[in-house]
Amino acid sequence: MKKFLFLLFPFFLFTSSFAQKYVKVWGDEFNTPGLPDSTKWDYEVGKLRNAELQYYTAKRAENARIQDTVLIIEARKEAWLGASYTSASLVSRYKGDWLYGKFEFSAKVPGGKGTWPAIWMMPTDDEYGSWPKSGEMDIMEYVGMNPSNLYFTPHYEGTNGTGHQSSGSNTTAISLPYNKFINFTFIWSPTKLEWYANGIKYHTFNKTASDYRVWPFNKMFYMILNLAYGGSWGGQNGVDDTKLPHKFLIDYVRVYQLQDTASPFSLKVNPATGGTVEVSPDLPNYPEGTLVTLTAKPQEGYEFVRWLHLSSANPLPIDLNKNWTVTPVFLKKNEVILNGDFSQGLKNWPDLYFYSPSTTAATVSASDSIFVVNITKPGTANWHIVGQQPNVTLIQGTTYNISFDAWADNPNSMDVFLSKNYGDFAGYYSTVKNITTTKQKFTWTQKMSQATDLNCRFGFGFGKFSGKVYIDNVSILKVAATEVKTLNEPEPDAISIFPNPTSGVLEITSSISDKFPATIKLFNLQAQLIATLLQNQTLNAGQSLHFNLKDYQIKQGIYLLTVSTPERQITRKVIVN
Repeated sequence: MKKFLFLLFPFFLFTSSFAQKYVKVWGDEFNTPGLPDSTKWDYEVGKLRNAELQYYTAKRAENARIQDTVLIIEARKEAWLGASYTSASLVSRYKGDWLYGKFEFSAKVPGGKGTWPAIWMMPTDDEYGSWPKSGEMDIMEYVGMNPSNLYFTPHYEGTNGTGHQSSGSNTTAISLPYNKFINFTFIWSPTKLEWYANGIKYHTFNKTASDYRVWPFNKMFYMILNLAYGGSWGGQNGVDDTKLPHKFLIDYVRVYQLQDTASPFSLKVNPATGGTVEVSPDLPNYPEGTLVTLTAKPQEGYEFVRWLHLSSANPLPIDLNKNWTVTPVFLKKNEVILNGDFSQGLKNWPDLYFYSPSTTAATVSASDSIFVVNITKPGTANWHIVGQQPNVTLIQGTTYNISFDAWADNPNSMDVFLSKNYGDFAGYYSTVKNITTTKQKFTWTQKMSQATDLNCRFGFGFGKFSGKVYIDNVSILKVAATEVKTLNEPEPDAISIFPNPTSGVLEITSSISDKFPATIKLFNLQAQLIATLLQNQTLNAGQSLHFNLKDYQIKQGIYLLTVSTPERQITRKVIVN
């Protein structure tokens, strides 16, 4: 017995000498004026869910901008692609994904009947299945029809047979929440979820079982910041759009995680196809607080996309305050599909869609970097079982080269499609391929003739198969934008710029009736790109856009402003004084 105690004693001293603490691993202070930081945030696009009234736009300062060190998400009354209102929804997916941590926000919600701002988290890869099987964590929700309430809620499948349960709470303890900034803290650990506002705990959800149906919160999640308008909850009592625009203000977002060991810390960079990483300083381990810079260097024919789950900044500085593992992501130039070789397992490929889960069944895996679907209960149509990749961008007028390898244990036909990933999920292209027991490469080209869509899905319909189907080397390569006309000085009235010269504020009015997505860029006289003012946004004849060049740190001088669509390019001289 004494010998046993002697052996344990030094171990006890070692483990008790390290006190875990939270250290910052990600964040945004919103200190740089202009559009949100594209190395941290992407956008949801379209009319997406909950019968909401707004169209979420991308890279549009009217709906999402940083001003006076605050992120402003603004809901506006304006006609936009079939909607009567616009707003923005920022997402950190693949640029900020976490498993456990402490999340802090300072935010001011907008009042007004119909508003529905939220700070929430969704699963990065839907590893347990589509909503709500893989969970949802609502850090803060507010609806203007209940002006005194703040809501805190987790969602999951549950075991009561309904297919959806939640365990929410709300508080009215913070008076007039729409009149002040409130500090929200959300702590997510392996055993519980905790919600705080201004330092006071308002809700706890404890893990009661290891069953994913009641605790799917052991996978990576990403963050969403959005302002919805109307919808199944926000619009239950109608809307009052005479009060628009409404602004959801966020002062900061900060993410912390616990140190898993004491200093010194390690830095592991996973190898990746298509490039290498330079580490400076490159040491076997690092004292706490060491600033390390990672520089991704793509090989010829490839381009750097992001540091998986972390950022798309390159170079990337990291404060070594914990053990880090970093994965660079490189793609072939002009590649649209992510992880098409399945070298990262099922990342970017959410769980299968089932038309009727009660009558169809299949599982999916990534075996030896091959996408494998094992169908145990077939359907009667290809689309009854679907594997797909969302968040695919298709640009109007652009031709794409689509290819993949496929084979099966039992031959059959398979649907291959590109469609919307929202609304009516209408298809852009669909074809049928005959899959045999022999590995075949399928290749064809498609031109996107409809309006640019930043939120498409590419998928395979396996519903008629039985046994295993194998998919590999999926690729959608952007080939070219066709039928482009370059019009440098013709059509003098196609766009007007006022004032010119300008002291910083520009009003650009278009008389172009193409209704094609337009990009507006500013170049210096040496043809070097200075700023992108607008990216792939449809312009209507007579529409005016306003830009404050100070937001882009434009100095005095003479510049060339280009307005480009798939049909034309117009260039004008701009003087900034």
